[in-house]
Amino acid sequence: MRYFILSAFMMLIASWTFAQKFGHVNSALLVQNHPGITAANTELEAFRLSMTEPFEVKTKAFQSKYQFFMEEMQAGTLSKVTADTRQAELAKEQEDLSQEGQQIQYSIMQKRDQILQPILLQVDSMITVIGKEGKYTMIFDNSGNGAVLVSNPSEDVTDAVKAKLGIK
Repeated sequence: MRYFILSAFMMLIASWTFAQKFGHVNSALLVQNHPGITAANTELEAFRLSMTEPFEVKTKAFQSKYQFFMEEMQAGTLSKVTADTRQAELAKEQEDLSQEGQQIQYSIMQKRDQILQPILLQVDSMITVIGKEGKYTMIFDNSGNGAVLVSNPSEDVTDAVKAKLGIK
């Protein structure tokens, strides 16, 4: 009796193990080929330029001020007090520009996330649909974002997701 129960349990575990179905997908390729990615990239580039072009003008103006200050220092036309005051002003302006540059980069990253969110949600949704339709136990992302280094053969579902997304 004990042998029978153990055998039945082992068969149940074996059937469960063999019933698992695994797939993999390249999500980066799906996002890169998504029909909306061109418009998203265009919108992001326009936003980036709207943020960076005025900043570049400020940076060039600062560089000109700094260059003029250095020329005056080398010529010896500034008093010690004036030189110290101007140097402190330039240091403050440089610090402000640095902070503004960091804020611009952060804003660009936030805008990128906002613009790509609908595309990423659609890709994830289609992967989920394919997973349910194909009765996959797990689908791994092999686009370099995942942590799977070695795996047994699995079915590539990238083309199935592409078809659902209308990607050729």
